[in-house]
Amino acid sequence: MTGVRASIRTSERYRWYALAVIMLGSMMGTLDASIANVAMPTLSRVYHTTVDNAEWVILSFMLVTASTLVLFGRLGDMFGQKRIYLGGFALFGLSSLVCAFAPTLLVLIGARAVQAVGAAMLVSSNQALIVDTFPAAERGRAIGFNGAAVAVGLSLGPVIGGAIITFGDWRWIFLINVPVSIAALIGAAIVLRPVKHEGRGFDALGAGLSMVGLFSLSLALSRSHLWGWDSPLTLGLIGLSLVALATFVFVERRVPAPTLDLSLFKTRIFAVSVIAALFYFVAIGGLVFIVPLAAQTTLGASSFGAGLLLMPITLMNVILAPLAGSLSDRIPVRYVSTFGALLVTGGLFYLSRLPAVPTNEQLVAALLVTGAGTAVFSQPNNSAIMGSAPPNRRGVAAGTLATARTTGQLLGVALASAIYFAGNTVAGSFLPATSYFGVIAFVVAGVALLSWVRE
Repeated sequence: MTGVRASIRTSERYRWYALAVIMLGSMMGTLDASIANVAMPTLSRVYHTTVDNAEWVILSFMLVTASTLVLFGRLGDMFGQKRIYLGGFALFGLSSLVCAFAPTLLVLIGARAVQAVGAAMLVSSNQALIVDTFPAAERGRAIGFNGAAVAVGLSLGPVIGGAIITFGDWRWIFLINVPVSIAALIGAAIVLRPVKHEGRGFDALGAGLSMVGLFSLSLALSRSHLWGWDSPLTLGLIGLSLVALATFVFVERRVPAPTLDLSLFKTRIFAVSVIAALFYFVAIGGLVFIVPLAAQTTLGASSFGAGLLLMPITLMNVILAPLAGSLSDRIPVRYVSTFGALLVTGGLFYLSRLPAVPTNEQLVAALLVTGAGTAVFSQPNNSAIMGSAPPNRRGVAAGTLATARTTGQLLGVALASAIYFAGNTVAGSFLPATSYFGVIAFVVAGVALLSWVRE
C-alpha cells in the first residue's frame, strides 16, 4: 500500500488522480442535497406524518450546510484541507447509514443534519484542494471538470431519487452513499498529498455568529412561503440574522485570526464574482425546483420523468464545463462568463414565453440553451474567485463560494415558491412557472453585467 501511495503521489499525472477523488466528493455533496426532494410523499407515508413535516428532511440538510461552510473553510486553512476532506467522507457515510434505518422521522432529520456537516466538510474543501494541486495555467480547466461534477450531482439527484422511489426501496436514497463514501475515503487517503496548513488561532465568537446568522436567514428563506413574508416568525428570524451577521462583520475586522478574512472583499474580482455567483444560484436553485414541480402538475409527469427533464442541464455541463474552464485559462474570464450568463438569460427568456401546456421538446430545447449557459458561466466565475484568493485563505474563499451557492439556492426556492404558488390559479397551467422564469431572466441579465464589470 505504501508503494502504491508513493507511486501515485510522485506521478506526473498526480494532479489528475487527485482531481478524480475531489470530483467524487463534489458530486456527492450536491447530489445528496437534491436526491431526497422527490421522496417527500413516500417519507410522509412511511413515518405517518404530513408532507410538510417530512420536508424537514430536506431543510435540515440545507440549513446545516449553509450555516457551516465558511466555518469548515476556515478549519481547512488551519488544520489542512485533506484532513477536513477525509473527515467529511467518514461522517457522510456513517450518517447516511443511520438515515437509511432511522426508526422515526425525528431521528432521520437529526441524521440528515449530521450528514449535512459531512457534506459541508467535503464541499468547503474541494475548490481549495484543486487550487493547491494545479498550476495557474491549468486551474480553470480543473475547476471546470469539478464544476461539471457539481452540476451532475445537482441535476442527477432528482433523477436517481425518482428512479429509486419508482422502482426500488426508498432506503437506497441514503444507502447508496455508504459504499461510495468508503471507496472515496480510501481513495482520498491514498491519493491526496498532505497539504501545509496555517495553524493559527480559532475565532470561536466569529464562527458562532456566522452560524447563527446564516442559519436564521436560511430558515426564514426556506419557510417564508408557508409562514408568510410579513409573519412575526419570518421577520424575527431575518432580524436575528441581520444582527448576528452585522456583529460578525464587526468582530471579524478586529480579531487576529478571523473566520472570514474580510480583506478578501477588497479585491474587486473576488467581491464582484461572489455577488454574481449568489444571484446566479438564485436563478438556478429556483429553476431546478420549479421544472420538476411544474412538469408533474402540468404535464402529468411521474417523479422519475420530471427529474429526467433536468438531464439537458447535466449533459451540457458534462460537455461544456471543462471546455469553458480551459478557455478561461487562455482569455480573460469576463468574456467567457459574461457570454455564459447571456446564454442563461436567453434560455430563461425562452422558458418564459412557453405556452400554458408546453411540449417536452420545447422544454428540452430551452433547458439545453440554459444548461449550456450554466456551464460556460459558472466555472470561469469559480476560477476567478479562487484565483484571486491568497494561498492561506483558499479554504475560506471556497467556503464563501459554497455559502453563496447554498444561500442563493435557498433564496431561489423561496422566490420560486412565492411566485409559482401565488399564480397557480388555473389547474394544469404552466403559466405560473413562466412568470417565474421571466423574473429570473432579468436577475441573470444583471449577473451578465456584473461579470463584464468585474475587471
